[in-house]
Amino acid sequence: MADNWNDEELGIQNGQFSPIVEGGFVHVDGETHILNYDTNVLSLDQDRQATEVATAADEDQPQSSYYDSEEEEDVELSPDGILDEETIGRGMTNLGRSADGSQQVYLHTAIPGFSLKDISILANYIHLQKIEMPYNEITDLSPLNDLKYLLILDASHNKLTKLLDFSPPKNLQKVDLSYNDIEEMTDLTPHHYLMSLVLDHLCSFSNLVQESDNKLKEIKGLENCKRLTKLSIAHNKIDKIQGLDNLPIQQLDISHNHLKKIENLETLDRLRTINLCGNNIRSLKGLEDHDLMECIDVEDNEVIDITEIKFVKGLRMLRQLNLLRNPIQELPDYRLCILFRLQNLTQLDRHKVEVEEKVAAANMFNPPLEVIASRDHIMHVVYQFLQPSRVWDSTLPSVETPYPMLVLVGPQGSGKKDLAMKLVDEFGDYFGYGISHTTRRPHQEEKMGQDYHYVTLEKFEYDIKMGQFIQTYQYNSNWYGLQMESVECVAREGLACVVHMELEGVLTLKNTYFEPRYVLIMPLSKDSHEKRLRDRGIYSDAQMDYTLKRSDMYLEYNQEHPGFFDMMINSDDIQEAYRRLRRLVTDYLGISLTSEQSESGDDEETIVEGQQTQMGTRTWSKPSLPDSLSQPYTRGKTQSPVQSGRGILEEMSIKRRHSAARDAVSGYIPPLFEQITTQYPKTAPQTVEGQVGLNVSGDLRSFSAPVDKPLQTGEEEDSSSDDESDSTLSVASAGDMKSNSPDGSLHDGKGFNLPTDSVNPINLMDGKGTKKDLPPPLQRPPSQGRPGSEKHNILPPIHAVKAGY
Repeated sequence: MADNWNDEELGIQNGQFSPIVEGGFVHVDGETHILNYDTNVLSLDQDRQATEVATAADEDQPQSSYYDSEEEEDVELSPDGILDEETIGRGMTNLGRSADGSQQVYLHTAIPGFSLKDISILANYIHLQKIEMPYNEITDLSPLNDLKYLLILDASHNKLTKLLDFSPPKNLQKVDLSYNDIEEMTDLTPHHYLMSLVLDHLCSFSNLVQESDNKLKEIKGLENCKRLTKLSIAHNKIDKIQGLDNLPIQQLDISHNHLKKIENLETLDRLRTINLCGNNIRSLKGLEDHDLMECIDVEDNEVIDITEIKFVKGLRMLRQLNLLRNPIQELPDYRLCILFRLQNLTQLDRHKVEVEEKVAAANMFNPPLEVIASRDHIMHVVYQFLQPSRVWDSTLPSVETPYPMLVLVGPQGSGKKDLAMKLVDEFGDYFGYGISHTTRRPHQEEKMGQDYHYVTLEKFEYDIKMGQFIQTYQYNSNWYGLQMESVECVAREGLACVVHMELEGVLTLKNTYFEPRYVLIMPLSKDSHEKRLRDRGIYSDAQMDYTLKRSDMYLEYNQEHPGFFDMMINSDDIQEAYRRLRRLVTDYLGISLTSEQSESGDDEETIVEGQQTQMGTRTWSKPSLPDSLSQPYTRGKTQSPVQSGRGILEEMSIKRRHSAARDAVSGYIPPLFEQITTQYPKTAPQTVEGQVGLNVSGDLRSFSAPVDKPLQTGEEEDSSSDDESDSTLSVASAGDMKSNSPDGSLHDGKGFNLPTDSVNPINLMDGKGTKKDLPPPLQRPPSQGRPGSEKHNILPPIHAVKAGY
């Protein structure tokens, strides 16, 4: 015992506490415990785990019972289809003030899908403002008689047979009774606050085979619903739009009915969206004059003609159009055709409209004049490339002085051909007339090879394929073009070429290496212009109206493109116009005229060689300073840029041209190094800057120039036809011009038309990139050097001076 005690003391000293047993007690760390000899200490852990599991089971048992009772309560909601308080209470939402502000109540309730048949209990909830009870079996809405504050009612997918057969609430605004068995529309005058009414009887299917019978066939009873803004009566049997006069409807859905035409919508001046899908409509007539219309849906109808778009073309607010599943979609380039006519659309056939599509549509159906000219130029370059190489040495582009050409531009009846021929007749030693080709028939007093080269359409097309043309364009259903040979035959005689053409031809010519001077011949008085057209006796009233409209186009183009034309001359008086053109040319050429040669009655100063010329008008180039209109140019005197009205660069350019001209006259040939390193600036063909001088060369009269042709005031010079114009090259808008095309544009809707549309220039080359066998080109007459180099020296370039007009 003593040994054991010593061991216990040793344990205490080592910090270990051992229990001390004395009888039925045990002492541990100064505490006394009663010993229980019936407890098995080896099974204490197992007993503890069992106790914990039993406790958890006891705690879980009451919760499981709660959920079971809740499921039982859900099953018992609204038994036998009779609405009870528990069902209503669970659907209550939106706690707020009652309409009179005296109570705190629930304002909304939703009780869908309970197979309800009896809703009588709703009569007790007089403060409800919104009731949603779709997907039930309700046949009677009379319990809603006492709900005076009801604003929104959704009773869709039920078995109602009458429309709003209960006492109207004070301010009922929105009603949805779709998917019911309503047979007809009753008078809704008592519901005068109604703003939205949905009566879509969509076809319900039984076993996906049998279709239900919809009985609503007529729209009526809405005459006094003066606040109705939305009406949807889709999927019914309505065959006529009626009963909607003067209603403020903004959204109208009459899709999937039996409509054959759109009618009786004239008074719906607030209409913004209309859905007419799934009907038998063939025309869009009836949709016009709705200035607020934004969305039109006519999917799955019978719209077949592209001309139907004219009825919606004037709707400036239209942004969405759906024509899916209509025969019109089978037309070629249908989408681009629609986008060309309705350029405000942002969505077509449920697809977003891209910017690239709008550009492609414009380029296809009414391309800008510049695009047409570029296509024309590319076509002629390709055809020329496919021909055997040929050098037109008389008109080769020159570093110093390009081949001189004068182009008179203007509409029909402007007198440009008369002026061109008179100028060639009087100044035959300096100018030759470039004769154009045309497919039209000659007019009275016109001669073959003198006014035009009159050819057939087949010959015209053949010459295009042979690469003979510089430019072509279509006007009044006839083709016109200027061939390289026409210019070359004038250049071989050492003469400057004078031609006349319409604006379309000028745009193509500006893409070539030629650098003519362009003079706009324009009658400013419409009365004078119209009289000149009538005096010719070859134009119909429609053609004269078209020509006068094109005259406005010339003026607008001149204003919108400053510097495009080098000079403008008013041709109201054809004699006065020629005097000013002659004065301009003689001053530029430095030609001396005696007093006998000058025309009588001309109050301007007679031109004498060596004397100064006073001409107080604009220069041929774009003025550099605002006061350039009032600064005269004095030949033979050096003026500062400020005094002459030109910029420093322009002044230096003129000096270089003068120097080159003096060298040419004196026969001076610069050294080879100087020829290689010196490059004088040339006038850009299609820019407004630097268009200075009219470079011409003098020689004998060209064999192509008319001789002794008197000037006739009433004679018309331009390309014209007895047919009404449908030119693809007109700048007027497609909506303003008449056309034979289905879209009302300026051509047949197939893009840019040419006589060679059936031929692809690339196909004229084999797979190895070599040219196939082609007809032999025309033989080139012998020519040496620049035009007239073997006879006369080249004339000096024309200075930028001021000319009256």
